[in-house]
This record gives sequence, C-alpha cells and structure tokens, in this order.
Amino acid sequence: MSAVRAVVKRLIGWSPRRIEIQDDGRSYVFVCENGLEEWRARTLLEKEAGTVAWIKQHVKPGQVFLDVGANIGLYTILAGKHVGPGGLVYAFEPHLGNALRLMKNVRENGLDAQVKVLSVALNDTPGFIDFNYQAELSGSSMSQLGSLRDSEEREFDAVLREFKCAVTVDRLIADGHMRPPHHVKIDVDGNELLVLKGMSQLLRGGCRPLSVQVEINRRYKDAVLTQMRDAGYGDGIRHDTQAGLKKIASGGDPDAIAHNLVFYAA
Repeated sequence: MSAVRAVVKRLIGWSPRRIEIQDDGRSYVFVCENGLEEWRARTLLEKEAGTVAWIKQHVKPGQVFLDVGANIGLYTILAGKHVGPGGLVYAFEPHLGNALRLMKNVRENGLDAQVKVLSVALNDTPGFIDFNYQAELSGSSMSQLGSLRDSEEREFDAVLREFKCAVTVDRLIADGHMRPPHHVKIDVDGNELLVLKGMSQLLRGGCRPLSVQVEINRRYKDAVLTQMRDAGYGDGIRHDTQAGLKKIASGGDPDAIAHNLVFYAA
C-alpha cells in the first residue's frame, strides 16, 4: 500500500481546519480538508525552504509567475502575495481534487484577481491523454499523465482515470492566453522534461524567464540539464527538500535523490 493510500485510511471523522502561516509580515491562509493538506500547509516554510527563498528573493511586484504542478497552492499563494495586484500567477494543476482546493485557497487569500487556475496538463505536444490518478485525496501527488509509473519508476494502479486535455506553454502564449512569465516553477513528478519541451520557444525567445526552478529526478535528469543549457541557461543551483536532506544524512546517494535546480538566464 502506498504512503498516500495509508493516509487516506486514517482520515475518518476529519473536519476542515484553517491554517494561517505568518512570515515577513505576510499571512498565508489554507483551509485544509484532510491531514495531508494540513501537513503541506504547516510545513510551507520548511518542506522546500529553497523554493520559498527563491520566490521571496526573486519574485517582484508586477511580475508573472508560472506554477506548474501547483497542488493545493502553497507556492501559488506565496508567489501571488509577492507579485501583488499588478502581477499575475498561472497555476497549473491537472488533479481535479487538488485544483478545487487550490481555487478555494486562492479565494481565501483574496488573490482571485492575481491568480489564474488551469486544471489542464502541460506537455510537449497538445492533445488528449489519459491522466492516471494515484489517489483521489486532495493534497496527494504522483498522479501521472500518460503513464502508470511514478517519478521513482514504481508502477501503480490508477484509482481513477481522466481523459485530460494537454497543452503547451508555447501555444498558450502564441494564442494570447498567457503572458510570458518572469519566473517558472515546474514540479510534475517526473514529467518536467515534457513541460520544458513544450516551452522551448519561450526559453529561447526575447521574453524568456529570468529564472526557472525544475524538480530533478531519475527519469529525465540528464535530458533536463541538456535542455536548459541548450536554451542558454547556466548550470542550475541545487536545493534539496526537507525529505531529501534526511535521506542524504542517512547515507543516500545525493544524485539519486529528487531535488530542485534553479536555472538563471545567462
């Protein structure tokens, strides 16, 4: 049984909880409907401290932020507060349960004018592809577009399957549906390379992002590095998740453990 499904079994009799995180004079609010959502909200500043630091340091008022794999909206909300009323956040989350919670958290933080939520999937080519749910639970991860293997290449049985609309960033920009982002975060549990390929024109164009954070895992590690270097970005600056640091401290191979790289335009 997966860790997520084990959590589901423990969530009997849960009542919604409002979690408010204070940091640097800003308030981030999440209404959580299960324990997994609450864990994500309470660990906002610690789970991926490097992601938080990157957003706080580089995302400025009036800019555009692209959050690919937004889940329930932790970094969407963080970025939304930093871009301010003149800025914009595009939050992509194909898992419908997560997308619903994301929209509610956007509303709870008064960010409806700054955040556009899209429950489509980003890919290297547009079309309709099976989206395989590893879990129904909001706050869950590892569901996959067009695959039944998670980012660690472990097979799973889909609990639900949706025929999902997939699009590319380049097409959305070309059709006028999206403004070119200043900063991009991509965390889609192993499909990061496909998302990057679908924004090749953006990465090589005159309005390319100032910075791009990509989760790196074993599926496409070398190909992601090549893709970013070929697009004119320098070598990425690594930061590890809280879980990743614990694995490394226990003797795990750092190169085999999922981590984030932040690439800056050269």
